[in-house]
Amino acid sequence: MPANASLHLPTVLLFAGLLTIVVTLGLGLLAWRDRSPYLWHWVAAMVCTCVGMVLFSLRGLLSVWLTVFVANLMLLGNVLFTLSGYDRLFGRLTPWRWMAALVAVNAAIYAWFTGWYDHFPTRVVTFNFTLAALSVAAAGVLWSERRRWPLALIALPLGAHGLQAVLGLTRVRLVLGGADTGPSLQAVSQPHAVVIMLNSFAALALVFGFSTLHAARLHRELDQQATTDVLTGLLNRRGFERALGREWRRNQRLQHGLAALMVDIDHFKAINDRYCHAAGDTALRLLAQALGQQLRPYDLLGRVGGEEFCVVLPGVTPELAVQTAERLCRAPVSFVPEGATQPLHLTVSIGVACSIPADRSPDALLRRADQALYRAKKLGRDQVVVAPTEA
Repeated sequence: MPANASLHLPTVLLFAGLLTIVVTLGLGLLAWRDRSPYLWHWVAAMVCTCVGMVLFSLRGLLSVWLTVFVANLMLLGNVLFTLSGYDRLFGRLTPWRWMAALVAVNAAIYAWFTGWYDHFPTRVVTFNFTLAALSVAAAGVLWSERRRWPLALIALPLGAHGLQAVLGLTRVRLVLGGADTGPSLQAVSQPHAVVIMLNSFAALALVFGFSTLHAARLHRELDQQATTDVLTGLLNRRGFERALGREWRRNQRLQHGLAALMVDIDHFKAINDRYCHAAGDTALRLLAQALGQQLRPYDLLGRVGGEEFCVVLPGVTPELAVQTAERLCRAPVSFVPEGATQPLHLTVSIGVACSIPADRSPDALLRRADQALYRAKKLGRDQVVVAPTEA
């Protein structure tokens, strides 16, 4: 680049704005098909960015109220709608009143230092300090979700917000440090032009960050569907085995005790034959609810067969495991099947197995619990049988 070459910022902003329009249209089509609320918030964020960039690039051709006042508020709206989209995605409450107050304060400052006392440096400091603060807030929201969302998935939007915060503070530092801002956006100094250009492309990068988060959310939903029993809402066999594997590895490290309970509805086939499959489905749902109410939040519960459930109790002694099994066995479950006049009382048989050194895998533990369940059935049902603890 020649020594006297310089960035013509309005041209850069116009190019970035047009490029952002293209990717925003793609995001809009995705939102139209998916109908997820958070996507519409992000579309609104990118529309604000597009409008703001285009208005800034048209400074001198349109009213100063459009190219300064409205343009600044549009770019501020980008971060606010981004934040509200994160809130929708992560199930958080959006502080609308706080956001409205922030917009009102900034609007008053922009109006005063545009229409009544035109002072470009003050507008620069106000906008960029607010942008940096909101970018830090957005990055904080993403960082707080790192336990639920892998860091690789939030890295792109997290990095974009971090860059926006650094660039905003850099521009504030340039102004407060006495660096020349230039008389207006058309004649802004080159350090400021570079910062503005990078900020524009950071906003563009957010679109791809949004797409990454959306794809991750879809993957999580598909994974949940693949590991959840539709009828009861419990873990299915695949999901249960995955969760059991994690708990097994944890127990191998901590040696805090682990117990498995196999639970089977007595005479379930007779229920289906006598009252139809709808009654059987009701029995499964009610039993799932009854079992869940008797367990601790961190116990595992899954439907692993037709009428067979499995419970895993981490951190229990054999005595506590048996007490829990007895409580589950006595949990009242009854309902009146359609077409019947008398309530149907469900009973269950339970096999209990506590982990022992001879158990080399989770399957070995479940196998012993299943054998204990078989003995409970053979002994007359409606009872708890404990597997031997000897190898």
